[in-house]
Amino acid sequence: MTATRERQRVVLPKDYTFDLAEEMVDRIKNEFYPHDTVAELAPKVAGKAPAEARRIAEEHFRDYGRRWMDRSLELGNQYRDRAYETLLAAAAKTGEMAFPFIPERFIEIAYLSTQPIYSLPITENTKNAFGYKMVFCDTIENLREQCGDALADQLPCREGCLAAAERAFTANGFDVEVTQDASIIDGDFCQFSVRRKGA
Repeated sequence: MTATRERQRVVLPKDYTFDLAEEMVDRIKNEFYPHDTVAELAPKVAGKAPAEARRIAEEHFRDYGRRWMDRSLELGNQYRDRAYETLLAAAAKTGEMAFPFIPERFIEIAYLSTQPIYSLPITENTKNAFGYKMVFCDTIENLREQCGDALADQLPCREGCLAAAERAFTANGFDVEVTQDASIIDGDFCQFSVRRKGA
């Protein structure tokens, strides 16, 4: 019979936090709340022909997606948690892991700050590809309520998700292709994939 050693208690410094900063989340939510961005869009598409309304909405969401991710990148670097610091150190030491984990962090920040989710469902996470899905989406619900089913069923908001995901990776130095693999209009969720070009 062998004696078991009692594990030493690890005490982390008081300033170590592994959670997203609430102030950061609140700032992104206040600036990019889905209800408000759709409210900005609604008068622009009111009374327009369907094709014109779709074009306007897609451009609106592309711009929204880029700005939303730029702000998530800015604040995500300003409000660094211990998990992010550890990831940066590991990536610098090994020369690996930066793809997809660093851009993934900013995608998670963006969605967790603006959508009714507690975690982002990851569908793929390899050295050359990253995928995720959105099951609960306030943006599509607000599109239905404020702009009608005809425009919502065109899913112009996908342009915001595509633009945001692309920006998260290109801002971190990765040349990628972003695609939508599933649509909440045709099923239960939207799903997106990010793949390294030439990999």
